[in-house]
Amino acid sequence: MAAADKDVDLRHASKFLLITNPNYFGNLTDLKLADIPKAVLKKVGDTSFEELTCIGYNPATEILTAIVRIKQQSGYGGDACTDGSQEYVRFYLDYGDGTWVDHGVAGFNIHDFPFKDPLCYAVSIRLRPKRRSCCDDKPVLPKVRAILSWNTMPPPNMPNWHPVWGNRLERDIQIEPRNWFICHILDKITDIGIQKIDPSLIDKITAAVVKLPPPKPEPDLHQIVKVARAVDDLAVMRGVFPAVAKLSADPTDIAAWQALAPLKAFDIDLSKFADFLAQPKFNTTYEELHCVGLDRDRMLLHGIVQIKLRSGYSGSLCQKGSREYIAFYLDFGSGWEFQGTTFVEVHDIDVPRGGLWYQAALPVNLDAHRQEYCKTGRARIRGILSWAVPPAPNQPNFVPHWGDREDCWIEVEHLPKGVIPGVFTPVLESIGNMSVAKIDGAGYANGASVGGTFTADDAPFGGRTLLKGNGFNIPAGPMEYRVMIQGPSDVSPRAWTVPFDADVTTFPSITPVSQTVNAVGDWFPWLAASPLVTVADNLLGALTGLENGLHNVYLEFRQPFGPVLATTPPKAFMVDNTAPTADIEITSGAGNCGKFGIGEVISGTYAMTGNHSGSLLIHVTPLPEAAGGTMVITSAAPAAFFTPPFAGGSSSVSISYAALSLNTNGAAGTWELDTTGMAPCGYNIRIYVQDRTIVSSGPNHWDAGDIEGFCLEQR
Repeated sequence: MAAADKDVDLRHASKFLLITNPNYFGNLTDLKLADIPKAVLKKVGDTSFEELTCIGYNPATEILTAIVRIKQQSGYGGDACTDGSQEYVRFYLDYGDGTWVDHGVAGFNIHDFPFKDPLCYAVSIRLRPKRRSCCDDKPVLPKVRAILSWNTMPPPNMPNWHPVWGNRLERDIQIEPRNWFICHILDKITDIGIQKIDPSLIDKITAAVVKLPPPKPEPDLHQIVKVARAVDDLAVMRGVFPAVAKLSADPTDIAAWQALAPLKAFDIDLSKFADFLAQPKFNTTYEELHCVGLDRDRMLLHGIVQIKLRSGYSGSLCQKGSREYIAFYLDFGSGWEFQGTTFVEVHDIDVPRGGLWYQAALPVNLDAHRQEYCKTGRARIRGILSWAVPPAPNQPNFVPHWGDREDCWIEVEHLPKGVIPGVFTPVLESIGNMSVAKIDGAGYANGASVGGTFTADDAPFGGRTLLKGNGFNIPAGPMEYRVMIQGPSDVSPRAWTVPFDADVTTFPSITPVSQTVNAVGDWFPWLAASPLVTVADNLLGALTGLENGLHNVYLEFRQPFGPVLATTPPKAFMVDNTAPTADIEITSGAGNCGKFGIGEVISGTYAMTGNHSGSLLIHVTPLPEAAGGTMVITSAAPAAFFTPPFAGGSSSVSISYAALSLNTNGAAGTWELDTTGMAPCGYNIRIYVQDRTIVSSGPNHWDAGDIEGFCLEQR
């Protein structure tokens, strides 16, 4: 489907238009923000290029996933040889009190492609639920709001924000009950009259518990049938279906025969369901597969399942429940190829209107189908949903008794630059979650991070800097690699041997592994030696405690005790492990901690110093009482990019490097606060500063602050 040229041109010009007027398209009008200019062209929630179609959550893995459908061939900033553009999804949760909690943002890079059919992308975050309950309490069923926005990251803590291109979507999900051990301990503490544990500590204690929970009990078949009889005959059949299916697969299974023994007492005549059992048809009464897609950055296939009814899933959250299986197939042009089967566990729950939405994921390795740099391919994806019984493998047209199937297309990303099909080539993909292609020769990062969780602007690296990479066309047999690094004080490159933790998946199990160098030499074992084994996010190392200045890093690969087979090109990156400093003083009148009259203009000095300054904020608290004041920066030295005075909103003022109003080394100068309109109160004037450093490979920065107090009286 080709987009109209005028729409594509408008998207290309959108960044400039938004710089001249942040409300150019009118998407900020409903937010009632101060001093927002009038819209020039009304365009809000345009889904003709991309659309958020599904949201699902896996309680066991705590992965929250959104599926985005890319609909056009152009309008995404260029082909696969260019930087393209970004699709962002920010996630909010309402735990039932009407308050939306920001749980973060994720995203992916997108380009213009020659494919006419829509492409389906998955994007995920790891959710840290704010609330849990025990399995026998009321389940925690928060509502998720996801906001998709093309090329503009949805601002944090603004759940009512509307994108220009993109859309909002809401779904209900189910949070995994609290750890059984914690629930048991809390019950005992209550029973013996000891004060309960501080709720804020419960999740920390849960994480520390290493004892595995006992197996959940099997559901009571009598109760399942009793509930099902109140629905209809088919619900009764569903209640006993798992045992019937197990016996049909193996008529000699004694356990299956024993499970069916109560049927006579229940007066269930299986012959009534002969046609249903022998000739299955897609049945979506209880569950339905709505979306499938590929998380390209993590190489995971995802399926989103809607659970529609309150019962029919073999037990409560305290019981074993049942599984929704999804078998995945890919067609690269020569027919369907079976990729494997995954599942998500579900239970009997009082579902809200619209059902509960789950996701299941399956690791996939597409390296054998990736073309050379700049040549992007695609594949057809099919997911087959089947309740309680896994779909038969290698049967792409399998029809389950309960479930359905869903198709789409996925992008098969080209190989990294420099990788030749068939030739063993290791690749250092990212440093500090920034693609190496977005780190310039001076070692500074610019643009969106891998996964779109943050944006860098001439940013150095600090804290725990992760190294991620991959090997293509790896020779058979064991492999090992070495991380080589050279800092400002190093005469020559040295091996980095500090251990780190990685999650290794041999589907369906995920095993935490402590990566340490071999007993002889400085080499780490290559964990992903088999196509069936993956390392989460392709993690290869974690750099900590580096000195400030320019570093170079590269990887060496070999088979154990053999010669070096391949080396990645050295990559420069700048390190800044020193936080900025901040100072603020009141110099007029009685100075710091002094008393002033309402209507006086209070003045003082401020200073921020640092090698990579990012932002500076001066504000007065408490905010409600200070709302009537006006803060102004009146001078700056060394000269920042702005020309004072620089006024902020009411009792706060901010300047930033990204907006070309703050020098990279900071600023110092004077400020004034007009107290007219402020309430009599004790106040603090604060300065808070951040630098541009990517700290610990995420949306974090080194920061600092300072504070002084004053009293405002009615005179």
